[in-house]
Amino acid sequence: CSFCVIPKIKGPLTSIDEPSVIKRVRAFNQRKVSELNIIGQDITGYGIDLYKSFKLPALLEKIVKNSANIGWIRLLYLYPSRVSDELIDIIASQPKICKYVDLPIQHINNRILKAMRRETEKNDILKLIAKIRKRIPGVAIRTSLLVGFPSETDKEFGELLSFIKEAKFERLGAFIYSREEGTLAAGLKAQISAGIKTERFNAVMSLQQEISEDNNRKLLGKVLDVLVDEKESGRYLARTEYDAPEVDGLVYITSGKQLKPGDFVRVKITDTLEYDLVGELLP
Repeated sequence: CSFCVIPKIKGPLTSIDEPSVIKRVRAFNQRKVSELNIIGQDITGYGIDLYKSFKLPALLEKIVKNSANIGWIRLLYLYPSRVSDELIDIIASQPKICKYVDLPIQHINNRILKAMRRETEKNDILKLIAKIRKRIPGVAIRTSLLVGFPSETDKEFGELLSFIKEAKFERLGAFIYSREEGTLAAGLKAQISAGIKTERFNAVMSLQQEISEDNNRKLLGKVLDVLVDEKESGRYLARTEYDAPEVDGLVYITSGKQLKPGDFVRVKITDTLEYDLVGELLP
């Protein structure tokens, strides 16, 4: 996906004042970009350094007002403990904002979460996921998990697997803990062996593949709006609003009609794969 098709507001966002953000949005709006990605390790923290309070919902309202010619607005990433009711309502009510919530939680076991210095506990995460699904119909929730954190027991990892089965995330990425010199975690005892970390990673991804395949099968025969990214080997590669560029699935389209990057088209899903979809272009 080229930068001209999917511009990104980089920052960190927390260090960019509101007039500067809106100025950039207006420039993207003039260019009629197809997708605007607002990216930061924690964009929910926007405003805390500049205005001493969390201002993302108010900023999003102004971004939407200045985005008449922009197709989609995608939010990456939302820190779980700072996802407010106001933010959920804005995502739910604004058609331009993708119904895609990237919610990195890292783990679900309370002891591990505390050791990671996360600001959430298991019950908070479960309640937040339930609230998002209830208040944003059709939402796709993406998360990222870390396996093999120092001292993670078989039982705690089993709890993580059970949680994945229950949550059935539409999108999920997993990472293997890597010991980085100078970090607090590097000094922790009971470091996990490389072999066990790899086994746990494979178990997570195998489970998620089953969940993703099942979720995709439910889309067979559905009509979806997709954004064309590029053409490769005679097929067009596109994405739904539930797929972020480079990290999520694709929709493969075979079409005799000439399409170009940035086009929005409607397709009927004719086949499903583990992570991707196959679509037929509608007239």
